[in-house]
Amino acid sequence: MAIEGPPFTRYDPCGLGVIHFDRLTERVWRGVMYLGLYSNLLQVDVGIHFEKQVRIYEVSQNTSLFVNSNLREYRIRPKGHIPTHYVFYLAVVDCVENHSDVPSIIEFSINNITLCNEEIKAAQTVESLNLTKNTDTFHTHVCGRRSLSNAELVSLRSNAKTGDWPWHVAIFIKDLDSNETSYYCGGNIISKTAIVTAAHCIFKDGERVEPHRITVIAGTSNHKALFQPGIQTLEALDVILHPSYYVGTATADLAIIKVNKFRYTAYVQPICIWGPVYQKSDLVGRIATVVGFGHDEDDNPSDALRAAFIMIQNDTVCLDYSPAVYTKLMNEFTLCAGFGPTSGTNPRNGDSGGGLVLPVMQNDHKISWFLRGVLSKCGVFPGRTESDPRFYVAYTDVAPHCG
Repeated sequence: MAIEGPPFTRYDPCGLGVIHFDRLTERVWRGVMYLGLYSNLLQVDVGIHFEKQVRIYEVSQNTSLFVNSNLREYRIRPKGHIPTHYVFYLAVVDCVENHSDVPSIIEFSINNITLCNEEIKAAQTVESLNLTKNTDTFHTHVCGRRSLSNAELVSLRSNAKTGDWPWHVAIFIKDLDSNETSYYCGGNIISKTAIVTAAHCIFKDGERVEPHRITVIAGTSNHKALFQPGIQTLEALDVILHPSYYVGTATADLAIIKVNKFRYTAYVQPICIWGPVYQKSDLVGRIATVVGFGHDEDDNPSDALRAAFIMIQNDTVCLDYSPAVYTKLMNEFTLCAGFGPTSGTNPRNGDSGGGLVLPVMQNDHKISWFLRGVLSKCGVFPGRTESDPRFYVAYTDVAPHCG
């Protein structure tokens, strides 16, 4: 993953989809409430109880703002129409050196309905994601969720912490000549026994790789740190290629690696899969997240898992940028993503098979992460082999392939 610019830190109290805080400077944060998620709101009365003293000093529209004397409890009541996005700016007051300046929330409510408090946080355990009952024949599990410590505070444009993206795995392939195993691609856990990756990740030196040569490492933020507490290493049992896969295109660049089997922990969790749907126009302009162990901005191999935002574009953006590269890649089964030629942040060699993932708010007001694309092709100048972060990236859209 090529990364340009400083790390980006986001705080999602209780992993909620309705409010988050983005760090702007060392002391200043921007709070954003997605009130447009609630179509039936006639008025808004937001209560926020902060753990530390904070000062709110700017809001995005005319507002009645009430605060108690200890600068910890606020009532926010926007006046007039209910905005889709309500933005406010704040800073932790007199933050002690070496203490966190994150505006941690003890309680958050909308119209006197509590969506986050200490009791709700305590109930958000990894065990709560397991829905299997004693009488169930098959294991049932909530997908797309992370442990609270990773769901609330995460950094982008930087190295990931173990557990930040618990569905991402590193795929290793054994070389037949040297008998050495080396990192090759990324993948995404979709069940206890299955990983979805790119089909081209199952080919090396023009030959299809047999399952016995494939090793999968999950629960790690550094694939060379073999003693991390959450690491799980499994051998592939079988590989299923998409029957329509054709080398050189991104239309059906998908494969399933079968293993036996993952243990779901704070470090290893499945991601939800988006689909079945062909419609993709509503994704244009949305910000997705990508992670990977691929080459960095200097084209050096990276042992650490890195994460970044990426924007989903209209297919025409890719086609106009380089018709020679993208004409054979863009169609109804693929996605174009990237920030364009002025950006230095983009997946690179070794990030193939990783996911294009999007947060979706659920009925419990929390975020579940969905896999929408699998990285198929990074942009490469004609005549060269290494990817260039100025190019857009082609993803295989998984949604049309889910039945």
